[in-house]
Amino acid sequence: MTRRIAAAFLAAVLAFGLGLSEARAGFKEGREAYDKKDFPTAWKELEPLAKQGNPDAMYLVGSMHHMGMGTSPSYKDAAEWYRKAADAGKIDAIFTMGVVYEGGIGVPRNRNEAFAWYKKAADRGFYAGQLKIANMYAKGQGAKKDVAQSYLWYAIAERFAPRTGNDRYELPIIKDKLSAMMTKEQVADMDRRAKAWKAVAGK
Repeated sequence: MTRRIAAAFLAAVLAFGLGLSEARAGFKEGREAYDKKDFPTAWKELEPLAKQGNPDAMYLVGSMHHMGMGTSPSYKDAAEWYRKAADAGKIDAIFTMGVVYEGGIGVPRNRNEAFAWYKKAADRGFYAGQLKIANMYAKGQGAKKDVAQSYLWYAIAERFAPRTGNDRYELPIIKDKLSAMMTKEQVADMDRRAKAWKAVAGK
């Protein structure tokens, strides 16, 4: 490698690193502005980063379109940005795509699609997604009604329930009601599965 090529390569690496540093700084500023409800500043910082493929920026830009904060309200644009963030593996966005399809936010309402996105979030250990599919199995929404699967996912969610709040007290009550519609063998089987369950990794 000649000195000229080496120097050019080093300059490119330094420029790339500087770009990453600036992107991180821009997101930090954008996030702080978003949290302070300074949405014009947040939009100015985050929208370019979203276009560059930053999943966190994509998600916040989606939420700003969703609520009309710092930009014009557009459910269609919100859904598109949420989808991009979800495809990039952002877990909040994966769950939000379930909300998008369940509510018909910028897309045709589709409970089967909603269930699929919630399930994807649940499989990765996202507590809210676990509650959603447990409830949808119980009601037969987006999936065939399945009391045993509903019990299983409530049991799994119980492991991820926040330490504060009422969920830790309410989930056992819900499970008891479901277990009354199951055999003892089914309950024991689902309890074993819940105990052995592990979240999957990846997008």
